[in-house]
Amino acid sequence: MSTDTRSQSSSASGESEWTIRRLLDWIRGFLEANEVDAPRVCAELLLGHVLGCERLRLYMEPDRVLSSEDLATLRALVERASQHEPVQYLVGAWPFHGREFEVSPCTLIPRPCTEGLVELALDEVKSSGLNQEWRILDLCTGSGCIAVSLAASIRALRAGPVSERSSSQQAAPPDDAHATREEPDEVVFDLERQTVVAASSDSVQEEACNGSDPQSEELSEGRLLVTATDVVREALELAGRNARRHGLEQELELRLGSLFEALPENDQGVFDIICANPPYVSDSEYEALDRNVKDYEPRSALHGGRDGLDFIEPILRESARWIKSGGLLIIEIGANSASEVKVLAESQPDIKECRISPDHEEFPRFLVARY
Repeated sequence: MSTDTRSQSSSASGESEWTIRRLLDWIRGFLEANEVDAPRVCAELLLGHVLGCERLRLYMEPDRVLSSEDLATLRALVERASQHEPVQYLVGAWPFHGREFEVSPCTLIPRPCTEGLVELALDEVKSSGLNQEWRILDLCTGSGCIAVSLAASIRALRAGPVSERSSSQQAAPPDDAHATREEPDEVVFDLERQTVVAASSDSVQEEACNGSDPQSEELSEGRLLVTATDVVREALELAGRNARRHGLEQELELRLGSLFEALPENDQGVFDIICANPPYVSDSEYEALDRNVKDYEPRSALHGGRDGLDFIEPILRESARWIKSGGLLIIEIGANSASEVKVLAESQPDIKECRISPDHEEFPRFLVARY
């Protein structure tokens, strides 16, 4: 797939051109020979990324010829993929819970099993009262996929079905048709600022008490705020970009620090739901990981100590300080440690009830605990 080959094929028959059809076959075979998982899907993703099109479009234009510049870009990506670098990092984005998220090597790649955590939290929101005020905490947020998915899903559920929204928009007065949403004056996710927040709960509460904010009553009724914490600054910056990508500047706040250390003291006892996808891979499990995970995804986001419980234990122990009475804790856990985690949870005096919930493959994946 060299530029020499490309120029020679231009003066020869059309069959020697590097068309989409030929490239898909060549990349698939090359990745398969290098024992890369799902080589055909990988080939489609890489080629679609270079051409800026959906995978289906590749099969609608099988005879399209790539430019020499696109071939050079594709060749570099295929070489990296052959070394088992995750295709998600190569294309820079990945779907999660029906939305696309930017991903990078500073965080884990969002996985389908984690969508179950989002669903468990949404079940709690819907059963307890969708339109009430919700304060949610997402520990170890990484790319922000959990926090953003929760905020976006709750906002969408509150807005109602698309058909209803369309009807209400059509019924709006003509003056509203040209109304534009005001952009915030400040950069919402500027991590160089002293406070790493989108909309500080402290400031909102203080303004409400002083009566200085004319919108404080509106904010306190049905208010939605998801707080996301991470110890890695680059991860929070990425989460901030994903929040902006989905228009959630006002629903998310980001705090830098390890677990609960990132929170101000007056956040104690305010959270309705605490979610966490902490590092939970044990020593033995880490050594057995596939090379595309072990060699490329951050160890700090995977490895949970000798038994995989280095982060789960403090979350169970300290959540009681930060969660409301009756609040729900949901932690993603390793399937092999489910029994041990449940015993740990049952030993916490503030946990009233707990259970292990399966993921989409029926592996025991989530601890669900009521305080």
